[in-house]
Amino acid sequence: MARERGRGRGRTMKVYEAIVKGLEDIGVAAAFGGAGENAAQLMLALKHSEQIRPIITRHEQAASFMACGYAMFTGNLGFCFATAGPGAFNLFSGLAVAMSDSYPVLAVSGFADRKWTGYGSLNETSGVNGTPDSQAMFAATTKKSFFLTDIADTFDVFEEAVNIAFEGRPGPVHITVPEDLTERGNDVEQSRPVRLDVRPVLPDPARVEEMAADLAGAMNQGKSIVALVGFGAIRSGAGPAVRRLIERFQIPLLTTLDGKGIVPEGHPLSLGVFADSGHASAWKAFREADVVLCIGNSLNQHATFNFREDLFNGKRLIHINISETEFRKAYKPDLALRSDARPAVEALVDALDAKVGGVPAA
Repeated sequence: MARERGRGRGRTMKVYEAIVKGLEDIGVAAAFGGAGENAAQLMLALKHSEQIRPIITRHEQAASFMACGYAMFTGNLGFCFATAGPGAFNLFSGLAVAMSDSYPVLAVSGFADRKWTGYGSLNETSGVNGTPDSQAMFAATTKKSFFLTDIADTFDVFEEAVNIAFEGRPGPVHITVPEDLTERGNDVEQSRPVRLDVRPVLPDPARVEEMAADLAGAMNQGKSIVALVGFGAIRSGAGPAVRRLIERFQIPLLTTLDGKGIVPEGHPLSLGVFADSGHASAWKAFREADVVLCIGNSLNQHATFNFREDLFNGKRLIHINISETEFRKAYKPDLALRSDARPAVEALVDALDAKVGGVPAA
Protein backbone atom coordinates (compact mmCIF):
# COMPACT_ATOMS: atom_id res chain seq x y z
CA MET A 1 0.00 0.00 0.00
CA ALA A 2 1.42 3.37 -0.97
CA ARG A 3 2.41 5.68 1.85
CA GLU A 4 -0.27 8.32 2.48
CA ARG A 5 0.73 11.83 1.48
CA GLY A 6 -0.63 15.07 2.82
CA ARG A 7 -0.06 18.01 5.12
CA GLY A 8 -0.90 16.40 8.44
CA ARG A 9 1.62 15.21 10.99
CA GLY A 10 3.02 11.72 10.50
CA ARG A 11 2.61 11.85 6.73
CA THR A 12 5.34 12.26 4.16
CA MET A 13 5.79 15.72 2.69
CA LYS A 14 7.63 17.33 -0.15
CA VAL A 15 10.40 19.66 0.94
CA TYR A 16 8.45 22.86 0.39
CA GLU A 17 5.37 21.43 2.10
CA ALA A 18 7.55 20.86 5.15
CA ILE A 19 8.84 24.44 5.03
CA VAL A 20 5.30 25.82 4.80
CA LYS A 21 4.24 23.61 7.72
CA GLY A 22 7.15 25.02 9.71
CA LEU A 23 6.06 28.56 8.90
CA GLU A 24 2.55 27.72 10.10
CA ASP A 25 3.95 26.30 13.34
CA ILE A 26 5.57 29.62 14.28
CA GLY A 27 2.58 31.73 13.32
CA VAL A 28 3.60 33.25 9.98
CA ALA A 29 0.55 34.64 8.19
CA ALA A 30 2.01 36.04 4.94
CA ALA A 31 4.63 34.98 2.40
CA PHE A 32 6.15 37.31 -0.19
CA GLY A 33 7.95 36.04 -3.26
CA GLY A 34 8.60 35.91 -6.95
CA ALA A 35 7.35 33.23 -9.28
CA GLY A 36 9.72 30.83 -10.98
CA GLU A 37 10.34 27.20 -11.85
CA ASN A 38 12.37 26.47 -8.72
CA ALA A 39 9.73 28.12 -6.53
CA ALA A 40 6.73 26.41 -8.13
CA GLN A 41 6.33 23.71 -5.50
CA LEU A 42 6.62 26.30 -2.75
CA MET A 43 3.86 28.37 -4.34
CA LEU A 44 1.66 25.27 -4.57
CA ALA A 45 2.30 24.46 -0.91
CA LEU A 46 1.39 28.02 0.04
CA LYS A 47 -1.77 27.83 -2.06
CA HIS A 48 -3.00 24.96 0.10
CA SER A 49 -2.16 26.66 3.40
CA GLU A 50 -5.21 27.84 5.32
CA GLN A 51 -3.07 30.15 7.46
CA ILE A 52 -0.54 31.82 5.18
CA ARG A 53 -1.51 34.34 2.54
CA PRO A 54 0.88 34.13 -0.45
CA ILE A 55 1.66 37.43 -2.17
CA ILE A 56 3.49 37.11 -5.50
CA THR A 57 5.41 40.26 -6.40
CA ARG A 58 6.53 41.47 -9.79
CA HIS A 59 10.09 41.68 -8.51
CA GLU A 60 11.75 39.69 -5.74
CA GLN A 61 13.39 42.80 -4.29
CA ALA A 62 9.91 44.02 -3.37
CA ALA A 63 9.25 40.68 -1.68
CA SER A 64 12.33 41.05 0.52
CA PHE A 65 11.33 44.56 1.60
CA MET A 66 7.75 43.44 2.24
CA ALA A 67 9.11 40.70 4.50
CA CYS A 68 11.05 43.40 6.40
CA GLY A 69 7.88 45.44 6.81
CA TYR A 70 5.92 42.41 7.99
CA ALA A 71 8.59 41.60 10.59
CA MET A 72 8.79 45.23 11.72
CA PHE A 73 5.06 45.73 12.26
CA THR A 74 4.07 42.28 13.54
CA GLY A 75 7.14 41.24 15.52
CA ASN A 76 6.82 37.86 13.80
CA LEU A 77 9.09 36.25 11.24
CA GLY A 78 9.05 37.89 7.84
CA PHE A 79 9.22 35.37 5.00
CA CYS A 80 10.28 35.86 1.39
CA PHE A 81 11.22 33.46 -1.38
CA ALA A 82 12.61 33.37 -4.88
CA THR A 83 13.53 31.04 -7.68
CA ALA A 84 17.16 30.23 -8.48
CA GLY A 85 19.72 32.54 -10.03
CA PRO A 86 18.69 36.16 -10.67
CA GLY A 87 15.48 35.72 -8.69
CA ALA A 88 17.45 34.75 -5.61
CA PHE A 89 19.92 37.58 -6.14
CA ASN A 90 17.08 40.09 -6.13
CA LEU A 91 16.50 39.32 -2.43
CA PHE A 92 19.83 40.78 -1.32
CA SER A 93 18.76 44.41 -0.88
CA GLY A 94 15.94 43.58 1.53
CA LEU A 95 18.08 41.09 3.44
CA ALA A 96 20.80 43.71 3.85
CA VAL A 97 18.21 46.08 5.34
CA ALA A 98 16.97 43.32 7.65
CA MET A 99 20.57 42.79 8.73
CA SER A 100 21.31 46.45 9.44
CA ASP A 101 17.91 47.23 11.02
CA SER A 102 17.46 43.99 13.02
CA TYR A 103 14.38 42.45 11.40
CA PRO A 104 13.85 38.67 11.78
CA VAL A 105 13.41 37.51 8.18
CA LEU A 106 13.71 34.10 6.55
CA ALA A 107 14.50 33.91 2.84
CA VAL A 108 14.21 30.66 0.91
CA SER A 109 15.61 30.39 -2.59
CA GLY A 110 15.99 27.73 -5.23
CA PHE A 111 19.22 26.39 -6.69
CA ALA A 112 20.16 24.51 -9.84
CA ASP A 113 20.25 20.71 -9.91
CA ARG A 114 23.43 19.64 -8.10
CA LYS A 115 24.23 16.84 -10.55
CA TRP A 116 25.10 19.53 -13.08
CA THR A 117 27.39 21.52 -10.78
CA GLY A 118 30.08 23.26 -12.77
CA TYR A 119 28.37 22.70 -16.11
CA GLY A 120 27.00 26.23 -16.33
CA SER A 121 23.40 25.05 -16.26
CA LEU A 122 20.49 27.48 -16.26
CA ASN A 123 20.66 29.74 -13.19
CA GLU A 124 23.63 27.88 -11.72
CA THR A 125 25.19 29.84 -8.86
CA SER A 126 27.55 27.25 -7.38
CA GLY A 127 30.69 29.38 -7.73
CA VAL A 128 32.28 26.57 -9.75
CA ASN A 129 33.88 27.16 -13.15
CA GLY A 130 33.15 30.87 -13.28
CA THR A 131 29.52 30.72 -12.11
CA PRO A 132 28.36 33.25 -9.46
CA ASP A 133 28.66 32.10 -5.86
CA SER A 134 25.25 32.64 -4.28
CA GLN A 135 26.26 30.97 -1.01
CA ALA A 136 29.00 33.52 -0.40
CA MET A 137 26.61 36.35 -1.22
CA PHE A 138 23.85 35.12 1.09
CA ALA A 139 26.38 34.52 3.85
CA ALA A 140 27.38 38.18 3.57
CA THR A 141 23.83 39.50 3.92
CA THR A 142 22.41 37.25 6.66
CA LYS A 143 23.15 36.08 10.18
CA LYS A 144 23.50 32.60 8.71
CA SER A 145 22.79 30.93 5.38
CA PHE A 146 21.99 27.22 5.11
CA PHE A 147 22.32 24.92 2.10
CA LEU A 148 19.88 22.03 2.42
CA THR A 149 21.76 18.93 1.23
CA ASP A 150 19.64 16.15 2.77
CA ILE A 151 15.86 16.34 2.63
CA ALA A 152 15.67 14.47 5.95
CA ASP A 153 17.21 17.53 7.62
CA THR A 154 14.47 19.93 6.46
CA PHE A 155 12.76 20.43 9.82
CA ASP A 156 16.07 20.58 11.72
CA VAL A 157 17.54 23.18 9.38
CA PHE A 158 14.35 25.22 9.34
CA GLU A 159 14.08 25.23 13.14
CA GLU A 160 17.72 26.23 13.59
CA ALA A 161 17.36 29.01 11.03
CA VAL A 162 14.28 30.63 12.54
CA ASN A 163 15.70 30.48 16.06
CA ILE A 164 18.88 32.20 14.86
CA ALA A 165 16.71 34.89 13.22
CA PHE A 166 15.24 35.80 16.61
CA GLU A 167 18.08 35.18 19.06
CA GLY A 168 20.11 38.10 20.39
CA ARG A 169 19.91 40.97 17.94
CA PRO A 170 17.31 39.79 15.38
CA GLY A 171 18.21 39.55 11.72
CA PRO A 172 17.78 37.65 8.45
CA VAL A 173 18.57 34.01 7.72
CA HIS A 174 18.46 32.07 4.47
CA ILE A 175 17.89 28.52 3.24
CA THR A 176 18.87 27.25 -0.21
CA VAL A 177 16.83 24.36 -1.62
CA PRO A 178 18.47 22.68 -4.65
CA GLU A 179 16.12 21.63 -7.40
CA ASP A 180 17.01 17.94 -7.15
CA LEU A 181 15.42 17.81 -3.66
CA THR A 182 12.07 18.64 -5.26
CA GLU A 183 12.13 15.71 -7.68
CA ARG A 184 9.64 12.83 -7.50
CA GLY A 185 10.55 10.31 -4.82
CA ASN A 186 12.23 12.84 -2.51
CA ASP A 187 10.09 13.06 0.62
CA VAL A 188 10.43 14.30 4.17
CA GLU A 189 9.72 11.07 6.03
CA GLN A 190 9.77 12.35 9.60
CA SER A 191 7.69 15.49 10.18
CA ARG A 192 7.57 17.20 13.56
CA PRO A 193 6.46 20.50 15.08
CA VAL A 194 8.85 23.42 14.77
CA ARG A 195 9.46 25.36 17.98
CA LEU A 196 10.85 28.78 18.68
CA ASP A 197 13.00 28.51 21.79
CA VAL A 198 14.66 31.89 22.01
CA ARG A 199 15.96 32.75 25.42
CA PRO A 200 15.77 36.43 26.33
CA VAL A 201 18.99 38.34 26.92
CA LEU A 202 18.56 39.28 30.58
CA PRO A 203 20.61 41.89 32.44
CA ASP A 204 23.37 41.00 34.87
CA PRO A 205 22.04 42.12 38.28
CA ALA A 206 25.49 43.29 39.37
CA ARG A 207 25.77 45.51 36.30
CA VAL A 208 22.28 46.87 36.90
CA GLU A 209 23.25 47.81 40.46
CA GLU A 210 26.42 49.48 39.23
CA MET A 211 24.48 51.46 36.64
CA ALA A 212 21.79 52.41 39.14
CA ALA A 213 24.39 53.59 41.65
CA ASP A 214 26.04 55.70 38.97
CA LEU A 215 22.76 57.31 37.90
CA ALA A 216 21.64 57.84 41.50
CA GLY A 217 24.93 59.57 42.25
CA ALA A 218 24.43 61.87 39.27
CA MET A 219 20.89 62.70 40.39
CA ASN A 220 21.98 63.41 43.96
CA GLN A 221 24.64 65.78 42.62
CA GLY A 222 22.06 67.65 40.58
CA LYS A 223 23.48 66.57 37.24
CA SER A 224 21.31 66.64 34.15
CA ILE A 225 20.35 63.27 32.64
CA VAL A 226 18.65 62.54 29.32
CA ALA A 227 17.46 59.22 27.89
CA LEU A 228 18.17 58.56 24.21
CA VAL A 229 15.96 55.67 23.08
CA GLY A 230 16.00 53.71 19.82
CA PHE A 231 14.16 51.01 17.87
CA GLY A 232 15.57 48.22 20.03
CA ALA A 233 13.40 49.47 22.89
CA ILE A 234 10.32 49.47 20.67
CA ARG A 235 11.03 45.96 19.41
CA SER A 236 11.53 44.80 23.00
CA GLY A 237 8.18 46.20 24.10
CA ALA A 238 9.95 48.51 26.55
CA GLY A 239 7.54 51.43 26.14
CA PRO A 240 5.83 51.10 29.55
CA ALA A 241 9.18 50.64 31.30
CA VAL A 242 10.69 53.66 29.55
CA ARG A 243 7.68 55.76 30.49
CA ARG A 244 7.96 54.66 34.10
CA LEU A 245 11.67 55.55 34.06
CA ILE A 246 11.27 59.06 32.72
CA GLU A 247 8.22 59.88 34.86
CA ARG A 248 9.59 58.49 38.12
CA PHE A 249 12.93 60.28 37.78
CA GLN A 250 11.84 63.21 35.57
CA ILE A 251 14.31 62.37 32.81
CA PRO A 252 13.79 64.13 29.46
CA LEU A 253 13.26 61.66 26.60
CA LEU A 254 14.97 61.93 23.22
CA THR A 255 14.49 59.32 20.50
CA THR A 256 16.19 58.24 17.32
CA LEU A 257 14.14 58.39 14.12
CA ASP A 258 13.05 54.76 14.47
CA GLY A 259 12.56 55.08 18.22
CA LYS A 260 9.89 57.74 17.73
CA GLY A 261 6.64 56.80 19.45
CA ILE A 262 8.13 54.72 22.28
CA VAL A 263 6.26 57.19 24.51
CA PRO A 264 3.47 59.39 23.09
CA GLU A 265 4.95 62.43 21.39
CA GLY A 266 2.68 64.73 23.39
CA HIS A 267 4.13 63.58 26.70
CA PRO A 268 5.62 66.57 28.57
CA LEU A 269 8.96 64.80 28.97
CA SER A 270 9.16 63.81 25.28
CA LEU A 271 11.42 66.36 23.57
CA GLY A 272 11.42 64.86 20.10
CA VAL A 273 13.85 63.22 17.69
CA PHE A 274 17.58 63.55 18.14
CA ALA A 275 19.07 63.30 14.65
CA ASP A 276 20.20 65.29 11.62
CA SER A 277 16.58 66.10 10.79
CA GLY A 278 15.39 66.08 14.39
CA HIS A 279 14.06 68.66 16.83
CA ALA A 280 15.89 71.65 18.26
CA SER A 281 14.40 70.89 21.68
CA ALA A 282 16.08 67.47 21.68
CA TRP A 283 19.42 68.94 20.63
CA LYS A 284 19.23 71.60 23.35
CA ALA A 285 18.51 69.04 26.08
CA PHE A 286 21.32 66.83 24.84
CA ARG A 287 23.84 69.69 24.83
CA GLU A 288 22.96 70.58 28.41
CA ALA A 289 23.07 66.98 29.68
CA ASP A 290 25.83 65.64 31.89
CA VAL A 291 24.75 62.01 31.49
CA VAL A 292 23.25 60.30 28.43
CA LEU A 293 21.43 57.02 29.00
CA CYS A 294 21.17 55.22 25.66
CA ILE A 295 18.58 52.44 25.46
CA GLY A 296 18.25 50.11 22.48
CA ASN A 297 20.03 52.22 19.91
CA SER A 298 23.20 51.88 17.90
CA LEU A 299 24.39 55.52 17.90
CA ASN A 300 24.49 55.40 14.15
CA GLN A 301 25.35 58.09 11.63
CA HIS A 302 22.12 60.11 11.60
CA ALA A 303 21.67 59.93 15.36
CA THR A 304 25.19 61.26 15.94
CA PHE A 305 25.42 63.96 13.29
CA ASN A 306 27.81 61.95 11.11
CA PHE A 307 29.65 60.45 14.07
CA ARG A 308 30.57 63.84 15.45
CA GLU A 309 33.78 63.32 17.40
CA ASP A 310 33.02 65.73 20.23
CA LEU A 311 29.42 64.58 20.69
CA PHE A 312 29.98 63.08 24.13
CA ASN A 313 32.76 65.39 25.30
CA GLY A 314 32.12 66.29 28.94
CA LYS A 315 29.29 63.74 29.17
CA ARG A 316 29.00 60.32 30.75
CA LEU A 317 27.66 57.71 28.33
CA ILE A 318 25.65 54.80 29.73
CA HIS A 319 24.52 52.31 27.11
CA ILE A 320 21.99 49.44 27.19
CA ASN A 321 21.90 47.22 24.12
CA ILE A 322 21.14 43.62 23.23
CA SER A 323 24.33 43.30 21.16
CA GLU A 324 27.85 43.48 22.58
CA THR A 325 29.19 44.77 19.28
CA GLU A 326 27.29 48.05 19.72
CA PHE A 327 29.64 48.95 22.59
CA ARG A 328 32.69 48.72 20.35
CA LYS A 329 31.76 51.17 17.61
CA ALA A 330 32.31 54.92 17.37
CA TYR A 331 31.53 55.76 21.00
CA LYS A 332 32.82 53.70 23.92
CA PRO A 333 30.38 53.78 26.88
CA ASP A 334 31.50 54.58 30.40
CA LEU A 335 29.07 51.90 31.54
CA ALA A 336 27.54 49.20 29.33
CA LEU A 337 24.79 46.67 29.97
CA ARG A 338 24.13 43.90 27.47
CA SER A 339 20.45 43.05 27.69
CA ASP A 340 17.13 43.12 25.96
CA ALA A 341 15.80 46.63 26.58
CA ARG A 342 12.57 45.82 28.41
CA PRO A 343 13.97 43.67 31.26
CA ALA A 344 16.98 45.98 31.54
CA VAL A 345 14.91 49.14 31.99
CA GLU A 346 12.51 47.38 34.35
CA ALA A 347 15.41 46.20 36.52
CA LEU A 348 17.09 49.60 36.36
CA VAL A 349 13.95 51.44 37.49
CA ASP A 350 13.53 49.07 40.43
CA ALA A 351 17.17 49.46 41.46
CA LEU A 352 17.05 53.25 41.11
CA ASP A 353 13.80 53.45 43.02
CA ALA A 354 15.54 52.03 46.07
CA LYS A 355 18.33 54.61 45.85
CA VAL A 356 16.53 57.84 44.90
CA GLY A 357 13.82 59.64 46.82
CA GLY A 358 11.25 61.97 45.38
CA VAL A 359 12.18 63.91 42.29
CA PRO A 360 10.51 67.27 41.59
CA ALA A 361 8.70 67.68 38.29
CA ALA A 362 10.86 69.08 35.52
